[in-house]
Amino acid sequence: MKKNNKHPFKTPEGYFDIFQDELMEKLSDDKPAIPKDSAFMVPDNYFETFNDRLTGKLNAETKVVQLYPVNKIIAVAASIAAIAFIYVGLNWNTTDELNFSDLANTDIEAYFENNDFGLSSYEIAKVIPVTNTEFSDILNSPIENDNILDYLNENINDFEELNIQENE
Repeated sequence: MKKNNKHPFKTPEGYFDIFQDELMEKLSDDKPAIPKDSAFMVPDNYFETFNDRLTGKLNAETKVVQLYPVNKIIAVAASIAAIAFIYVGLNWNTTDELNFSDLANTDIEAYFENNDFGLSSYEIAKVIPVTNTEFSDILNSPIENDNILDYLNENINDFEELNIQENE
């Protein structure tokens, strides 16, 4: 930014040289600087008609300017309500349908454990298709001995029914 050293205000030449002389001349003059005849004059009959003029102005209907116009507030509130109504309307019946694949395996297991359908394991095996089951999946997953013993203790009353031959 370029700085301009010139001053925009100028005084006439020799102004300060003669300033003191001119000031003393005006102060020694007997004539006042403000004329008394026109200085603070009140119009004729001003105070006689003052009450009538004041009453007329007070009775006149004044225009009130609101700082917060109600119309703008109503318009903003209506637009916000319309946007909310449209948003709710568009999302009212857009629920996602649940599929069997959305369920967790633990939820399915808990459902079968907690509900008694009155079906035996043979009846359930008849209903479940085995077309998608790989026998290698069954053979590759090891069954622990503790699980086998627990199953036998719960489901078999007589061990002789198993027809286990002792090979010792």
